[in-house]
Amino acid sequence: MERRLGMTGGGTLTIKQEGPRVRLEARRNADGRGLYKVWLTGEPGGRLLLGTLAPEGEELRLSRILSLGKLEQAGCWPVREAEAPLAFPFEREKVWYCEPRPGHLVQDSLLQELLRRPMLCRRTGQGFELAAPFTGDSPIVLNTLLCFARTGEVEGRPHLIWTFDQGGKPVMLGEGSNPIKRK
Repeated sequence: MERRLGMTGGGTLTIKQEGPRVRLEARRNADGRGLYKVWLTGEPGGRLLLGTLAPEGEELRLSRILSLGKLEQAGCWPVREAEAPLAFPFEREKVWYCEPRPGHLVQDSLLQELLRRPMLCRRTGQGFELAAPFTGDSPIVLNTLLCFARTGEVEGRPHLIWTFDQGGKPVMLGEGSNPIKRK
Protein backbone atom coordinates (compact mmCIF):
# COMPACT_ATOMS: atom_id res chain seq x y z
CA MET A 1 0.00 0.00 0.00
CA GLU A 2 1.47 3.37 -1.04
CA ARG A 3 0.03 6.78 -0.24
CA ARG A 4 1.19 10.31 -1.11
CA LEU A 5 0.37 13.36 1.03
CA GLY A 6 0.95 17.04 0.34
CA MET A 7 2.86 18.49 3.29
CA THR A 8 1.87 21.74 4.97
CA GLY A 9 4.79 24.05 4.24
CA GLY A 10 5.43 22.50 0.82
CA GLY A 11 6.50 19.22 -0.70
CA THR A 12 5.16 15.69 -0.53
CA LEU A 13 5.43 12.68 1.77
CA THR A 14 5.21 9.18 0.33
CA ILE A 15 4.15 6.47 2.79
CA LYS A 16 4.65 2.83 1.88
CA GLN A 17 3.82 0.00 4.27
CA GLU A 18 6.13 -2.97 3.79
CA GLY A 19 4.89 -5.63 6.22
CA PRO A 20 5.76 -4.56 9.78
CA ARG A 21 7.76 -1.56 8.52
CA VAL A 22 6.78 1.76 6.97
CA ARG A 23 8.96 3.60 4.45
CA LEU A 24 8.51 7.39 4.64
CA GLU A 25 10.05 9.62 1.96
CA ALA A 26 9.68 13.40 2.09
CA ARG A 27 10.65 15.76 -0.74
CA ARG A 28 10.41 19.47 -1.38
CA ASN A 29 12.08 22.03 -3.60
CA ALA A 30 15.29 23.55 -2.27
CA ASP A 31 14.45 27.23 -1.89
CA GLY A 32 17.60 28.36 -0.08
CA ARG A 33 15.59 29.82 2.82
CA GLY A 34 16.90 27.43 5.48
CA LEU A 35 16.44 24.00 7.07
CA TYR A 36 13.05 22.26 7.16
CA LYS A 37 11.87 19.61 9.61
CA VAL A 38 9.23 17.00 8.79
CA TRP A 39 6.52 16.31 11.38
CA LEU A 40 3.87 13.59 11.24
CA THR A 41 0.42 13.81 12.81
CA GLY A 42 -1.57 10.61 13.22
CA GLU A 43 -5.29 9.85 13.21
CA PRO A 44 -5.15 9.16 16.99
CA GLY A 45 -3.69 12.67 17.47
CA GLY A 46 -0.02 11.85 18.06
CA ARG A 47 2.81 13.95 16.68
CA LEU A 48 6.29 12.73 15.70
CA LEU A 49 9.38 14.48 14.38
CA LEU A 50 10.53 12.49 11.36
CA GLY A 51 13.74 14.48 10.81
CA THR A 52 15.41 17.27 8.84
CA LEU A 53 15.26 17.49 5.05
CA ALA A 54 18.75 17.39 3.52
CA PRO A 55 19.88 18.79 0.14
CA GLU A 56 20.12 16.32 -2.74
CA GLY A 57 20.60 18.07 -6.06
CA GLU A 58 17.77 20.55 -6.63
CA GLU A 59 15.64 19.04 -3.85
CA LEU A 60 15.51 18.61 -0.12
CA ARG A 61 14.88 14.97 0.85
CA LEU A 62 14.38 12.75 3.87
CA SER A 63 13.96 8.99 3.90
CA ARG A 64 13.15 6.91 6.98
CA ILE A 65 12.04 3.36 7.64
CA LEU A 66 10.16 2.97 10.92
CA SER A 67 8.42 0.01 12.48
CA LEU A 68 4.65 0.07 12.39
CA GLY A 69 4.77 -0.45 16.17
CA LYS A 70 6.84 2.71 16.72
CA LEU A 71 4.38 4.77 14.67
CA GLU A 72 1.42 3.27 16.54
CA GLN A 73 3.11 3.91 19.91
CA ALA A 74 3.66 7.58 18.93
CA GLY A 75 -0.02 7.90 17.95
CA CYS A 76 1.00 8.49 14.33
CA TRP A 77 -0.53 5.50 12.59
CA PRO A 78 -2.32 5.86 10.38
CA VAL A 79 -0.67 9.09 9.30
CA ARG A 80 -3.28 11.86 8.97
CA GLU A 81 -1.05 14.70 7.79
CA ALA A 82 2.54 15.84 7.45
CA GLU A 83 4.13 19.24 7.63
CA ALA A 84 7.52 20.62 6.66
CA PRO A 85 7.90 23.97 8.43
CA LEU A 86 10.99 26.11 8.09
CA ALA A 87 12.84 25.14 11.27
CA PHE A 88 16.00 27.20 10.96
CA PRO A 89 15.94 30.12 8.54
CA PHE A 90 19.23 31.33 7.18
CA GLU A 91 17.85 34.87 7.60
CA ARG A 92 15.85 35.12 10.84
CA GLU A 93 14.27 38.56 10.47
CA LYS A 94 10.75 38.53 8.95
CA VAL A 95 10.90 34.83 7.92
CA TRP A 96 8.54 32.25 9.41
CA TYR A 97 10.34 29.33 11.07
CA CYS A 98 9.33 26.52 13.39
CA GLU A 99 9.99 27.49 17.01
CA PRO A 100 10.16 24.19 18.91
CA ARG A 101 9.62 25.79 22.35
CA PRO A 102 7.64 29.03 21.92
CA GLY A 103 6.87 29.11 25.65
CA HIS A 104 10.38 30.28 26.44
CA LEU A 105 9.71 33.49 24.47
CA VAL A 106 6.92 34.71 26.76
CA GLN A 107 6.89 35.86 30.40
CA ASP A 108 3.45 34.74 31.59
CA SER A 109 3.44 31.26 33.20
CA LEU A 110 -0.06 30.44 31.84
CA LEU A 111 1.10 31.26 28.30
CA GLN A 112 4.26 29.22 28.83
CA GLU A 113 2.06 26.20 29.60
CA LEU A 114 -0.12 26.80 26.52
CA LEU A 115 2.93 27.17 24.27
CA ARG A 116 4.59 23.80 24.83
CA ARG A 117 4.14 22.55 21.25
CA PRO A 118 6.04 23.89 18.22
CA MET A 119 4.57 26.92 16.46
CA LEU A 120 5.54 29.11 13.57
CA CYS A 121 7.49 32.17 14.69
CA ARG A 122 8.70 35.31 12.95
CA ARG A 123 10.99 37.96 14.41
CA THR A 124 10.01 41.57 13.86
CA GLY A 125 11.77 44.82 14.69
CA GLN A 126 9.51 45.28 17.74
CA GLY A 127 9.39 41.67 19.00
CA PHE A 128 7.99 38.53 17.41
CA GLU A 129 4.84 36.89 16.05
CA LEU A 130 3.48 33.39 16.57
CA ALA A 131 1.16 31.71 14.08
CA ALA A 132 -1.07 28.63 14.16
CA PRO A 133 -3.20 27.12 11.37
CA PHE A 134 -6.82 28.29 11.42
CA THR A 135 -9.16 25.69 10.00
CA GLY A 136 -12.34 26.26 11.97
CA ASP A 137 -12.64 22.55 12.79
CA SER A 138 -9.76 22.21 15.25
CA PRO A 139 -9.03 23.76 18.64
CA ILE A 140 -7.33 27.16 18.73
CA VAL A 141 -3.85 26.91 20.25
CA LEU A 142 -4.00 30.20 22.18
CA ASN A 143 -7.76 30.40 22.72
CA THR A 144 -7.21 32.56 25.83
CA LEU A 145 -5.61 35.18 23.56
CA LEU A 146 -8.08 34.95 20.66
CA CYS A 147 -8.97 38.62 21.07
CA PHE A 148 -5.29 39.47 20.42
CA ALA A 149 -5.11 37.44 17.20
CA ARG A 150 -5.46 38.55 13.63
CA THR A 151 -5.98 36.36 10.59
CA GLY A 152 -3.42 36.11 7.83
CA GLU A 153 -1.86 33.70 5.39
CA VAL A 154 1.36 31.83 5.96
CA GLU A 155 2.59 29.99 2.87
CA GLY A 156 -0.86 30.28 1.30
CA ARG A 157 -2.85 28.87 4.22
CA PRO A 158 -5.05 30.70 6.76
CA HIS A 159 -3.46 31.22 10.18
CA LEU A 160 -4.17 33.04 13.39
CA ILE A 161 -1.26 35.36 14.20
CA TRP A 162 -0.38 36.81 17.60
CA THR A 163 2.04 39.72 18.06
CA PHE A 164 4.33 39.98 21.10
CA ASP A 165 6.68 42.74 22.17
CA GLN A 166 10.42 42.17 22.81
CA GLY A 167 9.67 41.26 26.42
CA GLY A 168 7.27 38.49 25.38
CA LYS A 169 4.04 40.29 26.28
CA PRO A 170 1.06 40.04 23.88
CA VAL A 171 0.27 43.20 21.93
CA MET A 172 -3.35 44.23 21.40
CA LEU A 173 -3.92 45.39 17.86
CA GLY A 174 -5.59 48.73 17.13
CA GLU A 175 -9.38 48.80 16.97
CA GLY A 176 -10.76 47.58 13.67
CA SER A 177 -7.55 45.78 12.67
CA ASN A 178 -8.58 42.37 13.97
CA PRO A 179 -11.41 40.97 11.84
CA ILE A 180 -11.78 37.23 12.25
CA LYS A 181 -13.47 36.13 9.06
CA ARG A 182 -15.52 32.96 9.17
CA LYS A 183 -16.83 31.24 6.09
